[in-house]
Amino acid sequence: MPNYRQPGTTVTTVDNPRIINIAGDTMIPAIVGLGPMKRYVVDEAVTRGAGSTDNLSAYPATTVATTQIANTPGIAVGSAAAVDIALNGALYANNVAASGSTGTTGIMTWKQGTVPVDIPATGSTYYVTYNYDVPSTQFDPTILSDKTSILSKYGSENTASGSLTIAGSIVLENGSPAVMLVQASGSSYTEAIYKTAIDKLQKKKNIESIICIFPSGSVTATSQQSLITYAFTHVVTMDNAGRGRGLIDGSPSPYSAADGFDTIGDTSTSGTYCYRANAINDRRRMYVVPSRVRRKDAAGNYMELDGNYAGCSIAGLKGAQSLRSTPLTGMIVTGIIIEDEKWNEYEMNQLGASGATVLESRSGVITIRDCITTDATSADTEEESVESVRRLVKRTLTTGLDNAYKGKGVVITSTTVLDVITTVGSILQSLVNSREIKKYGQVDNPITGEVAISAIQNAQEPRQVDITCSINPLYPMKWLSVTCSTFVG
Repeated sequence: MPNYRQPGTTVTTVDNPRIINIAGDTMIPAIVGLGPMKRYVVDEAVTRGAGSTDNLSAYPATTVATTQIANTPGIAVGSAAAVDIALNGALYANNVAASGSTGTTGIMTWKQGTVPVDIPATGSTYYVTYNYDVPSTQFDPTILSDKTSILSKYGSENTASGSLTIAGSIVLENGSPAVMLVQASGSSYTEAIYKTAIDKLQKKKNIESIICIFPSGSVTATSQQSLITYAFTHVVTMDNAGRGRGLIDGSPSPYSAADGFDTIGDTSTSGTYCYRANAINDRRRMYVVPSRVRRKDAAGNYMELDGNYAGCSIAGLKGAQSLRSTPLTGMIVTGIIIEDEKWNEYEMNQLGASGATVLESRSGVITIRDCITTDATSADTEEESVESVRRLVKRTLTTGLDNAYKGKGVVITSTTVLDVITTVGSILQSLVNSREIKKYGQVDNPITGEVAISAIQNAQEPRQVDITCSINPLYPMKWLSVTCSTFVG
């Protein structure tokens, strides 16, 4: 049986083998991690209805558990249960004068007691403190653009159930207009629930980078690496489907995992930065060091995090970019704390040579020393900004050609092929005009690798038009080579 393919555009980008290494939509980060399995509501204001029941905002939940009902907000839990409500701050009585109770669905039921005035009057306000299991929608990918919304859905920052709040906050603090958060459906880490969460991202188009975060102290480096390997298969699949996205990850330190590490090492010694970065070796992946990252919670206490949270800071900067061609090297990251002057220049060069993106802190200011991928084959594969542009070109060509020809009732003629060439030229010129690429190929030059745009109807598959083109990316300026001589005058 012949293989069926959906009508549309497939774009493949090819590296320039002549370059050697001598030394659309708003795209946002997507973060996968654990979140709260219960929501806690304190002093929800409820207006008394005319009947015997009122609905809480959680209705129709299935697991509501009420801990307090009061006529005044701010009452300490555990105060006397049977007090006349005429007294300021009194709790409503329970089976003494009047009783208020909630069923598991979130319906507030009042029963008259021996003192009729103890039931709130119709139209009056009382306050309920309760908790309930999060709904199934809690585990859907959610785009949020402010800290208040993140806190409302995922709770306060903490290293157990509040890791998504930490990560999402770091992304926004580094300038990204929004972040996509995906909560795994469990109270503790298992690889299965994380895989399910990652799979939910397959339908999402506007993802620039994926980061997986883990609860501190309970997930080993080995387990993290296993899950991240699965996340990378997702990245490869999406890249092949025209929805290119990168993967940013780090490692746990000894402070956050039993087998965590914080050692430079070398490419042959496992459990070290250099070994890990060298083993990854792919242009679609960034490996961020160091592994020990800290941040203060709302109470001012330090939280021990890992290198994946350092990746969130870079993802936030990437989300803030107006141009993908702009390199991130030298940019300041915020929202995290790392050791000041942790490594010397030689050590940071060693890390960079292995493919690690190094964060360095001087006087408390953290910058990206060199924003690179883990593939040092050439400038095309190593420079993160060039890789981001590669994904941008694929997305732009796919979208532009689909919009022009997919589902338009077009038949292939010699004129159609010429129209396709013109369309591709217009799309690539728009990227030149916006300073995302330097130029696109207009002649065939075997010396430089430049290839002019061409299109031809496929001889074996007459319903397909094969297009060839080339681009010249904007490379970041990383080195200045100066030769200066002296003269006598």
